Amino acid sequence: MANHQEQHSTAFGFFKGLIRYRWVSLIGAALVIGGLGSQLGKLTKNTEADAFIDSNEPALVYRSAVEDTFNLKDPLVIAIQNEGQQGIYNPKSLELVNWLSDQLTAVPNIDPQGITSLATESNIQGDTYGMEVREFLDGPLNDDHIEWIKTSIENFPLYRGSLVAANGSMTLIVAELLDQQKAELTYQAVMQLIEDAPKGENEIHVAGEGAIAGYLSEYIDSDARRLNPFAGLIITIVLIAAFFSMRAAIVPNLIVAGTVAGTLGAMAVAGAEFYVITNGLIVCMIGIAVADSIHIFSEYYEAQAADSTLSQVDAISLAMARMWRPVCLTTLTTAAGFLALYPTNDMPPLQYFGIFGAFAVVIAGALTLFVTPVLLSFVRARPSRLFRRHGSQPSKRSLARVLGNISLTHPRKILVSGALIAGLAVFGAVNVVVNEERIENFQPHEPIYIADKTINASMDGTYYLDVVIETPDSEGIYDPSVLRAISKLQVFLERQPEIYGTSSIADYIKQMYKAVNEDDPAFYALPDDRNLVAQLFLLYTASGDPTDFEEQVDSRRQTALVRANLKTGSYQVSRSLIPRLEAYLASEFDGEVSAQISGRINVDYHWIDGIAETHLNSVIVSFLAVFLMAALLFRSMVGGIMAAIPVGLSILVIYAVMGFKGIWLGVGTSMFAAIAIGLSVDFAIHTIDRLRGALSLPDNGSKAERLDRVFESTGRALWFNLLAVALGFGVLMTSQVPPLVNFGMLVALSVSVAFFASLLLLPAFTLVFRPSFMLGKAGSFWKTGMILLALVAAAAITSKALAEEHPPTPDEIIQKMNSRPEGVAVQRDMVITMTDRRGNAREEHTRAFRRYFGDTKKTVIFYTAPGTVAGTAFLTWDYADQSVDDDQWLYLPALRKVRRISASDRGDYFLGTDFTYEEIKKESKIAAEDYAFSLLGEEIVEGNHTWMVEATPVDSEVSKALGYGRVLLRVDSTLWIPRLTEYWDVNGNFLKTVRARGIENIDGIWAITDIEAANQKTGHSTRIQFENTDYSASVPPRLFEQNALKRGY
Repeated sequence: MANHQEQHSTAFGFFKGLIRYRWVSLIGAALVIGGLGSQLGKLTKNTEADAFIDSNEPALVYRSAVEDTFNLKDPLVIAIQNEGQQGIYNPKSLELVNWLSDQLTAVPNIDPQGITSLATESNIQGDTYGMEVREFLDGPLNDDHIEWIKTSIENFPLYRGSLVAANGSMTLIVAELLDQQKAELTYQAVMQLIEDAPKGENEIHVAGEGAIAGYLSEYIDSDARRLNPFAGLIITIVLIAAFFSMRAAIVPNLIVAGTVAGTLGAMAVAGAEFYVITNGLIVCMIGIAVADSIHIFSEYYEAQAADSTLSQVDAISLAMARMWRPVCLTTLTTAAGFLALYPTNDMPPLQYFGIFGAFAVVIAGALTLFVTPVLLSFVRARPSRLFRRHGSQPSKRSLARVLGNISLTHPRKILVSGALIAGLAVFGAVNVVVNEERIENFQPHEPIYIADKTINASMDGTYYLDVVIETPDSEGIYDPSVLRAISKLQVFLERQPEIYGTSSIADYIKQMYKAVNEDDPAFYALPDDRNLVAQLFLLYTASGDPTDFEEQVDSRRQTALVRANLKTGSYQVSRSLIPRLEAYLASEFDGEVSAQISGRINVDYHWIDGIAETHLNSVIVSFLAVFLMAALLFRSMVGGIMAAIPVGLSILVIYAVMGFKGIWLGVGTSMFAAIAIGLSVDFAIHTIDRLRGALSLPDNGSKAERLDRVFESTGRALWFNLLAVALGFGVLMTSQVPPLVNFGMLVALSVSVAFFASLLLLPAFTLVFRPSFMLGKAGSFWKTGMILLALVAAAAITSKALAEEHPPTPDEIIQKMNSRPEGVAVQRDMVITMTDRRGNAREEHTRAFRRYFGDTKKTVIFYTAPGTVAGTAFLTWDYADQSVDDDQWLYLPALRKVRRISASDRGDYFLGTDFTYEEIKKESKIAAEDYAFSLLGEEIVEGNHTWMVEATPVDSEVSKALGYGRVLLRVDSTLWIPRLTEYWDVNGNFLKTVRARGIENIDGIWAITDIEAANQKTGHSTRIQFENTDYSASVPPRLFEQNALKRGY
């Protein structure tokens, strides 16, 4: 009778019509899924630490500004460990440091100038003659040298604990990445390098944020390749066990494939990225897409078993007519649960998880309703052997039937038991702890995890908390009172139990002050003279890179960074430390000098601090969304309450498990509740819908008897629904990513609780309260063409104009450039403007004299402004014989002493500028013996014809000494001056450009009057303007003696 009525229903007729025009439905679905799936190649991964943080989070915005100011990067950290008696102070360990530091320069995406290790750093110490700057690993590694290295490190607080462990058992090599997006490939290259390294008795560990990002990317790929097929296999086994039919396994898997391809394709189209937690979304899609199929196939095979005369089309249409409503109900309620993640979270991965999780639910629902019946219609009717054998009656001993009998027999006891379990769960839930630590994304046995723990056990720590000190004026950091405040802050920080070391510009100043005072430990202090502080800076930059201090102080000397080292990035650590630090800064920096917290620890503290609140909001909104959706669909508030009962109990039980087992409420687990709500409600919806249907049918049986019939069919379908979803999410418990393990376990447990609650509590609720609603109540083609035509025409005109004579050879061009007259002597004023990447400029004024004494070129520079360095003087004697070290002296008026400083390598930067000593000495000429030249062609530079000459160092030693792997000069064909020069580093990375902005004829000599060097890596640039140049001036020899530095010019 019921079948006869259903066969005349509108729904039955609709699905028969759908099957009649099945090709329309199938082609439409194929076009949509195929179109979205074709975009999968555009999906990109994001494993960065900041991926979970809203781009507008104030702490993140400020840290980004701080990183830009101080050129801070997340590096790879390589640790060399030796637990022997001498630690790393032995020839083999130090040779390994040297080898790795050298080999790392050739690894793509590692900045050769961004490597910090014992092989790249120098000791700064004083002696009776001045100040000595000596590389730690320069020279043979004999016993005396190694003992000197050990003593030097022990007397250099900046390196103790940060570069070499306090007990000498470990030393670090820190390598900065040029592009964080290439971290994965860089990490793999470094690991291969370490595999080939001559380790000896040393252990090598790789950690750091750059390593974590690189390792995590491969970790995700490996996890996905294993998890997703495994989940599909488990689901297929469940389907076969449920129906003993291949079609019942194949069709749902096709729905799964369509759902996954469509959703991931939609993510690619929308520009959403693949995050760590997106693997969980794929498993979600597999479980969701197959759940409704189980109910449809149950109805399909039951219809066949009940009426063997039904045609294939009628059996399909009948099953769909019975199931379209609960499928729509579960689709809407599950989608509502997922969508609740979007407005209640400010973490982009979770927001995308919610949006595309809901999208997947809708796609799965649509494919289930419009494609499943079509696919079934292509095969002949074949009843399931399981249903033919048992009919529609499950065994009296089946779990669903047992649960149903208990509920119907003891309804009041069941409700009281449910309330007691909820109360006990509340008690456990209050013990849930909010915490997050990025390294915990890895299993404890993973090399990256072991490396992190090992390095942080020996060193000061690889997790950073920064404090930015800002003064109101340029060069405000030179103020001794500011420096004392910085030093006092460091003392405070180092007294905190969570902090193991600090560093700041004050440490460098103390070390320099001690060095210029013959290394007397009594002078390891901050000078009281502002001008002396400024001159110590200049002293250091006399043989250093212009960006040497950029991680401690900005170019205007107005803002400084204090960095504290922690051994863990745990939120539980930062939530105690940061409030104490905030209170200290508020009391100590409340005037013109301000202090603000930054760094990775601070960023994580602020956004994780909101997880508890946003999580609670997600749960409330999801719960309300499910309640309201169910109430609306059932047109009853009681219906909404009934749907919410199993959901609420499952969530409370999960919180209790988290509390009792010590599972953190973090990024991975914070999303479980909203998703579990959306999935758990399916069991409630199906149960309520079938209970309501059973009670609404005219029947002479009692309510208990009619409710018992629900378990004959729906109970079995719900059981296999549970197996599919729980086992699907259970697959995540085999993940290599611990947060996904917990996520999978929690969701699987929640749906299991919802299953039992639906079959126990809902029938009992119906019997006890008898709710009335249960009784029935690409760019333009033409534009591109025109540009190409114009370029061809310009090239043709230029070629015709320049094809006047045979071009010179490259050696002839270089010879003419190098023989360009420059006078025996010259005096001039120099305005040196150094600008950082943010456009902050620092200007210095000097009077310079240069004179040749035979082949020796002597240059003296007197600083005239700003006032903090006025009177400082620099003298250099450059010898033509490159095997002889140049002599250099620096006069610091604040100390009233002339100090000899070490001779700089030719590739070292001159006095903090972007020009090297070699470039300053050669004055836009080049040492021909260092390079092999080739002529690449001609080029117009600012309206002037130039020859384009490529210069390649003759060997690796020259390349290393100069710092260049390739030079490209545009030499003016009339003046023989390079108007534009481009430089590449030893690894082939574009390094800098030097442009002659002004050229004038002065006293019959063509001279550069304005030149600018721009570093493409650091964003730092230096412009030197030459004024009052006089080649005919009398430049007395006395200016080039040491005592002239004090007298001045």
